[in-house]
Amino acid sequence: MIRYLFGASAMALAILSPAFAQEQKPLSETCPNLTAEEIEAIENYKGEFSENAWYARAYCVSVEEAERRMEIQNRGAIGPRTEPGPPPPPPAPDDSIGLLAQTLHEKEGDTFAGLWIQHRPTYGVMVAFTRNAASTLAKYTSDPLYVPVDRLGPSLTELRAAQERLMRDLQALDVNWFGMGGNEATGKIEVTLGQSADPIRQAAARGEIELPDFVVFEEPDPFPIAAPPVPPGDARVKGFPQFAYRTDGMARTLVGVPDVPARLELRDGCLWLAPEGEAPRIAVWEQSMALELSDSGKVAVMNRFSGAKVYADSDVVLMGLQPGEVAPPNDVVGADRCPGPYRVVRGIVPREVWDKQRRDAAIAGRTQELGSRAAAEADYAADMARVAELKAWRTQALAEHGDVIASIYVNEDQGAAHMFHTDALTRDELVPETLRPFVTGQVVPQGGTALEAARADIVAQIAAAGLDARVSIEEIGGFVDLYPADLAALSQAAVAGKITFPPLVRIMEDNQGPIYRQDIPLRRDPEAIWYPLEAHPDFAAIRALVEETPIMRSEPSPTDHNSSIWVARKPSRAGSLQQTHWLIASGYNLREIQALRAAGFDPIEALEDMNGRQTIEKRALTATDIVVAEPAGIDIADEGLDGFSSSVRWRVIEVLKGSAKPGDELRQRLASGMRTDEAGVTRYGQSNDEPSLLPGLPTSLEPGSRWVLHLSDALYAHAAYVQGGEGAERSDGDWYVAVTWMAPSRIDGDGMAHPVTNYPEPIPLDELRERVTPIQRALDLEQSGEEQ
Repeated sequence: MIRYLFGASAMALAILSPAFAQEQKPLSETCPNLTAEEIEAIENYKGEFSENAWYARAYCVSVEEAERRMEIQNRGAIGPRTEPGPPPPPPAPDDSIGLLAQTLHEKEGDTFAGLWIQHRPTYGVMVAFTRNAASTLAKYTSDPLYVPVDRLGPSLTELRAAQERLMRDLQALDVNWFGMGGNEATGKIEVTLGQSADPIRQAAARGEIELPDFVVFEEPDPFPIAAPPVPPGDARVKGFPQFAYRTDGMARTLVGVPDVPARLELRDGCLWLAPEGEAPRIAVWEQSMALELSDSGKVAVMNRFSGAKVYADSDVVLMGLQPGEVAPPNDVVGADRCPGPYRVVRGIVPREVWDKQRRDAAIAGRTQELGSRAAAEADYAADMARVAELKAWRTQALAEHGDVIASIYVNEDQGAAHMFHTDALTRDELVPETLRPFVTGQVVPQGGTALEAARADIVAQIAAAGLDARVSIEEIGGFVDLYPADLAALSQAAVAGKITFPPLVRIMEDNQGPIYRQDIPLRRDPEAIWYPLEAHPDFAAIRALVEETPIMRSEPSPTDHNSSIWVARKPSRAGSLQQTHWLIASGYNLREIQALRAAGFDPIEALEDMNGRQTIEKRALTATDIVVAEPAGIDIADEGLDGFSSSVRWRVIEVLKGSAKPGDELRQRLASGMRTDEAGVTRYGQSNDEPSLLPGLPTSLEPGSRWVLHLSDALYAHAAYVQGGEGAERSDGDWYVAVTWMAPSRIDGDGMAHPVTNYPEPIPLDELRERVTPIQRALDLEQSGEEQ
């Protein structure tokens, strides 16, 4: 399937499926056209890029020919810039494949139908037009690499427009689809559906949507096994919640969620899951699962692909979940009498089947490692005996030391365990001597008793308030994570006094970031966002300083390939250009950098050290202004061309860094806020790095609350340009954003500043004030405000 070719990488164009088939046989068989010398060059490739050998093997060409083709495909690729300013214009429109595509799209948009690389039987770039292909292409190139193709159907512009329109129409019709792409070679839009296409065709017949004849639907095949009928009068199960669409055709990632043992139970006519470590929830099944009630004594759920069954009131194991899939879908059918809360089921097998599969796999692996099945079985038996000991110790340890131990995970495959515990007791004090070689420990902030009390408290309050939320314990950070289905409803309940958040509870939301507008001239050149910074009068002088400044960087250890070391190195030309960009974007001029370096503070080093080597002083150097302030006004619905969704007015109480004065009003732009989507629905979204603009929540901007803010007006100007282009920045005075690496911090009654994010750690305001003072003085400024 061919999508937008302009941004495709050379590897995406070159490494295709034939490589995988041909690796199974000798090259002399799969590529009889190659000489012995050419085969030797492929199998013992000495060049710099191994992709060339892969390509040669895949398409039965010599290494030299593979290198020639890869050079063609990489021609025009944009590497890192080393000098300011736009690159020189290309010498001709056919200088590269991507440039020719861009030129034809702009100048021959009515007939240009796309281009693609043909690898067999001859190599070339097929350039398609809806008519007059040869004469049109001849206006731009005479290079035989490019082959004109007359292809009936839509132009590339029409193909893309139809695809974008179809995406919106399918969303409006609530139709589920797994994939959609415009195939430039055929002129078709190919759509892989998770359901029948009948509702789409019916909507087109009614005139509700436009459905071009070049749209091709791939509908899912029927399940091999029909859903068993429900026996007449059988009322054992009153509801069977399922996804409203097929999910078996969805793309799957390689990284899934670990298998989870659970109990499947029939309660009040609904099938409930009680997974280990989770609260019980009603199961939501895939369309490929069906009730099987032929046995009057058992309630079963059958897989309509394999016929395999799991039974109510039995132990099962949940498998195959993808990251983020624990939350149920919005569209659930068959749920009227089983209204939730829900737990998604992907794969599910009886516990005894899972145990056998795991045992067989473990013994097979150990047989290969130890050399005999007898040794493998003995080793496995020893591990399983130790697992029983570890589980018995876990039960006792949690009962006796719940205030210290957050949790203990037993790895049943390896006969080992990992313990999360506070520093009140050491690992050796908590683990019997005989088990210590098999138990690792990790110090965390909270014990299980406190975490479980907070979890139980918020679960009870959520249920009493009639809200829907998922709650889980996060041992490493020492939090109870609350995932509300509706953040606005949670806020309203808190304001009404129905919810009081325990101190260890934190609210988790899908992160809403700024809007990055694509439909602006700025996007034609990916480097254009930096050009205004390069016009700064101090740019060249600052870059000269950067080039002479060694920066600590993490590099692989020369002696231990599993570790890294910190090494001080001067930047490359490309690196110095990028570092200078960020110094200018952060608001620095040459005089300020020199003054700070003379006082022992280096902004050049500070910006680089945000990646793993932060300190209070270095974070302070990235902000133009650090103030203690209280919210004076919030506009929760203030979308703008700059990509932000809301604004907050802050009244300055104390100035730690910068030229603001107590009593000043600073205005900040935020990504959080009300936002209207393409369907016209307006809802509130929350950025994970910002305070909540809804009231009643732990990180809300409550009236009278005081905050430490690390702000930057320079970064706002740059962000507005990057996100919205020319003219997007607000021009009615100064506007600020919070610097990326230091979220706003709420000050409690003891003078501790608590960031709304997990990092960095809370800090006493007195300490922050003391450590920022030398930086302020180096800039010939003084701190001022109520605390001075």
